[in-house]
Amino acid sequence: MQKPKFTTVMFLLGGLVVLGYYLLGALRFTDDAFVVQVSTPVAPRVAGVVTEVHVSNGQHVKAGDVLVSLDPTGYEQRLEIVTAQYQEALVALDQAAKQVTVAEHDLAAAAATLDTLKLQFKAKDHPSVRPGVSQIDMTQLKNQIKAQANEVDSLKVQIEIDKLNVLAREKQAMALRASMQEAQTALSYTQVTAATDGVIENVFLGVGTQVSPSAGMFTLVNNGTTFVQANYEETELVGVKAGDKATIYPRLYLGKKSFQGEVVANPFGVSRQMSDPFSGSPVVATENKWLLLPQRLPVIIKIIETDEKYPLVNGMSTYVRLQN
Repeated sequence: MQKPKFTTVMFLLGGLVVLGYYLLGALRFTDDAFVVQVSTPVAPRVAGVVTEVHVSNGQHVKAGDVLVSLDPTGYEQRLEIVTAQYQEALVALDQAAKQVTVAEHDLAAAAATLDTLKLQFKAKDHPSVRPGVSQIDMTQLKNQIKAQANEVDSLKVQIEIDKLNVLAREKQAMALRASMQEAQTALSYTQVTAATDGVIENVFLGVGTQVSPSAGMFTLVNNGTTFVQANYEETELVGVKAGDKATIYPRLYLGKKSFQGEVVANPFGVSRQMSDPFSGSPVVATENKWLLLPQRLPVIIKIIETDEKYPLVNGMSTYVRLQN
């Protein structure tokens, strides 16, 4: 029997590859996909030195669990200072309020004295008594009334000043109370806690490390919905819409476990555009000098149900087949 020629075999293999390519396209199948999970960089809210790391890689944590402890010494001292200042401000406020009370009592006494002097003047100025009262006594009484009236007016002004002082003391106490609360909050931030339930990853943090606010220390992969980003050629996405079903085949569990998913968003666009730094005119890069290949667009798929026996890890490679 005559053996097939080498060229015939190559043509057959090429035909099978082309046929497979088009069949995969018809089945909306892609091998360019990976698991995406919502991750939170764990970062301190305040600067400090790490005194203890309470977690390790792969550890499951609950929201509120302490992950890292920072040296609280400086923040405790700050809280003590501000608390003492706040308490001192409260004492000064109480003293200022009592000063107002004393001034009001003095005003009441001065007003009563003024009323008494006016009654005396009225009695001595009566026509039946006036001839028996000396002019000097009447003049002295008038001067006393005038001086007492000035005293009453001065006390009224002093009360207004004292009330303004109370208001200023209140504002000062409010500011110090806010500073005290801020210091308390800063002290609480020396205990870095988990924002959500999840799994710890990328812990390479040692005791004595100086950390700064908003600088990530490691990663918390949140418990919750798991997604897959499947990158399809644009020519395969005609009619694909949110709600379409999909089957996910993780490479790690190939032949053992597959997952059902659902498209949660229409394909997201990807940026191919660049701009000339001088003119600002857009420039479109060509992937192939001879043939412009179809652009790949990401399709976001939600895993309907996970399986603890087959955990899905962030970044894990998968195959995906869309069903619509």
